[in-house]
Amino acid sequence: MKPALRGTVISVRSTLRDTRLRVTAQIRTEEGLTVEASLPDREVSAILPRSILLGRGAVASPSLLGTIEPILARMTEGRMVRIWDYKERRFFSFQSWKSVRFAEESRAIST
Repeated sequence: MKPALRGTVISVRSTLRDTRLRVTAQIRTEEGLTVEASLPDREVSAILPRSILLGRGAVASPSLLGTIEPILARMTEGRMVRIWDYKERRFFSFQSWKSVRFAEESRAIST
C-alpha cells in the first residue's frame, strides 16, 4: 500500500450524482502536482451538518447547492489534507487530531 499523499486544497465544488451530493476538490500536492479527489461522506457530514441545513428532511432542493458551495469553500480551501486511493477512486480528508500536542501555557510570575 502506498503512503498517503499530502496537499493543500486549491478549490472545491459540489455536484449532484444520481441525486446525491458529491464533493470534489483540486489539490496541490507537496510535490507540486495538482490532483482531483473526492471528500468521503463522513467528512462531508462533519463540515455540512445535515440537521442544520435540512432539519429532519431527506429531500433537498438543488438550490441548496448555492448555500453549500460557500460553506465548502470556507471550510476546505487552503487547508492541508491527506490524499489516498481506494477501489480505483481518489479521496481526501482532513488531518487527524492524534498528532496534535497542546503546549503548556507559560505562567509568568509577576511581582
